[in-house]
Amino acid sequence: MKVRMVLLRVFSGLLAFVCTLCLTLNGIGLKQTLDCKAYWEKQGAEATESFDKLEDGIRQLRANEAAYQEGVDAYQEGLEEYEQGEAALEAGAAQLYNGQSQYNDGAAKLADAHQQYDENIAKLNQAKAELEAGKAKLEQGKAEVAAGEAELAAHQQEYEDGKAKLAEVAPIYTAAKAAKDELDSVKAQYDDAVARGDLIMQAALKDKVTWAEIALNTSLQGYSLAGIVQEYEAGQAKVAEYEAGQAKVQEGNQQIAEGEAKIAESEKQIAEAEAKLSAAKSVLDQKDQELADAGGQLATGYAQYAAGKERLEDGAEQLTDGLAKLGEYEGGQDQVAAGLDMVLATDTYYNRAKEALVKKIADRLGQGFTYWALDENGAPVFLNDQRFLDLDKALQVVQAGRDFLGDTSGVVTKEIVGRLIVWAVAALAILSGLLAAILGLCGKRLGALIGSVISVVAAMNSLVLAFFFGTENPMSVISGTGTIGIVLAGVIALFVAGVAEIVFSSIALAGKNTPKAADAAAAEA
Repeated sequence: MKVRMVLLRVFSGLLAFVCTLCLTLNGIGLKQTLDCKAYWEKQGAEATESFDKLEDGIRQLRANEAAYQEGVDAYQEGLEEYEQGEAALEAGAAQLYNGQSQYNDGAAKLADAHQQYDENIAKLNQAKAELEAGKAKLEQGKAEVAAGEAELAAHQQEYEDGKAKLAEVAPIYTAAKAAKDELDSVKAQYDDAVARGDLIMQAALKDKVTWAEIALNTSLQGYSLAGIVQEYEAGQAKVAEYEAGQAKVQEGNQQIAEGEAKIAESEKQIAEAEAKLSAAKSVLDQKDQELADAGGQLATGYAQYAAGKERLEDGAEQLTDGLAKLGEYEGGQDQVAAGLDMVLATDTYYNRAKEALVKKIADRLGQGFTYWALDENGAPVFLNDQRFLDLDKALQVVQAGRDFLGDTSGVVTKEIVGRLIVWAVAALAILSGLLAAILGLCGKRLGALIGSVISVVAAMNSLVLAFFFGTENPMSVISGTGTIGIVLAGVIALFVAGVAEIVFSSIALAGKNTPKAADAAAAEA
């Protein structure tokens, strides 16, 4: 009897230890279950918030969609007008460049023409000055010729008389001239001999010189040969002087005639040049006016170009502002598209048997689904070179996400409820086992038996429920809170300890009904 009670107490202590361990493990499992619940609630709240923001963004895009399309149309029209204006401005700049080049060429040519005109005016003035100088010189020549003619007229009789006298003296002069030439020749020879110191030649020639001088200077009727020669040559000189005057007067008359002809020709040329320069001056004045008009037109063109450039810059600024406003919508569209891509990137949740528990969002929407707008040919729609969202399909993505979230929440709820039921039944088994252990330690064999039976039945039911609700708990694994295997191991240990408690409490209870046992019990009492 004593051994049976000892064994009962030993196994009751073991059961108490197992129950204590299972209680710890069950607490951990309960905490993990609550953590799993909190994890998925947080994930659900965040997903719901994201869906709400995404839906708000889609609805805001819908509210601004018409304005965006109108803005795109306005921007395209403005851009087209800007490009046309830019092309027109470039064409205007090219015309201005050509006009400026033509103006510069015209101005340079006109400047050359003015310079040539001024040079011709200077030449004309110089010709006029030379003409006046020629006229003055001609008048002076005429005066000199007239004076010469007067001088000739005054000495004409003297000239005639001298010529007549020379005609009379000419025969005597011939002989006297020969004698004088002979004297000069002999005297030259004598002087040469003197110079050479030739005394013989000096002596031979001296007499000849002397007799020649005597013959030349001998006076006949008051005239000597030397005097005749001298007088005759003096008359010749006067006649030659008079004739030279005549030639000079004739030459002067010829030069006067030539000068008058040259002056007449110069006056004619000057008159023609003045006429040409006058015509050139008229042409220059006309060209000056045309150049001034072209300069005015060029200035007007530059002013128009500057005004057009300013308008183009204003248009560019407006286009920039318009593009910035379009960019706000397009930026929002990009954000929504990024959010939709994140929603569509969710995966399907599978159990250990690769069965789909929660089907991913992309599969819910069907193969080939796209949230971008398509035209009637199935081609993407572009506005302002940007793909355009189909907001209705975008809302379908959001709704599919909400459905996915609801299905996920259902699976998580089912998993958590199943785990809580398993934990509750396990807790009943633990508490019953712990009570049986306490009673067994206190020697209450019947109470230990009943408590251990309840504990074993509850543990068995906990195991059955665990396998019924599933032991892999995929949503718990995803959240990092899957510990059901440890809890079930504790429940199995509890089941074994409970069976042992049943066996030994039954043995102890059976020994109590024997007489020896009754006596022992009485003695013990």
